[in-house]
Amino acid sequence: MASQPVTVNIGGYPFQCVRLAEADFRDVAGVYVILCVAQGGSWTVLDVGQSGELETRFDSHPRKPCWETNCPSKNIWVCVYPMPSDAFTKEQRLDREVSLRNQYKPPRGER
Repeated sequence: MASQPVTVNIGGYPFQCVRLAEADFRDVAGVYVILCVAQGGSWTVLDVGQSGELETRFDSHPRKPCWETNCPSKNIWVCVYPMPSDAFTKEQRLDREVSLRNQYKPPRGER
């Protein structure tokens, strides 16, 4: 059974986070952050992105092998900040993505 999402403050925004294996987000536009969680609970940002269909993005994400390579604990979490298309533009999602990438400098670097 899937666990309840955990709220994590990332870059000043409340992201809803679940283990990668439990990621089951409905198709909604938003920004996502991929975290590697260490045994003690500390985390590092592996990747930042945005999508108009989050659920679809995680089913076949092309950077998933990079996440696995850069997370020694293999405890990978997906965190989502919804930015629905009826309230935000794609440009606003892209701006938030760039801001978070600049702040956390994930190992994937620029997309």
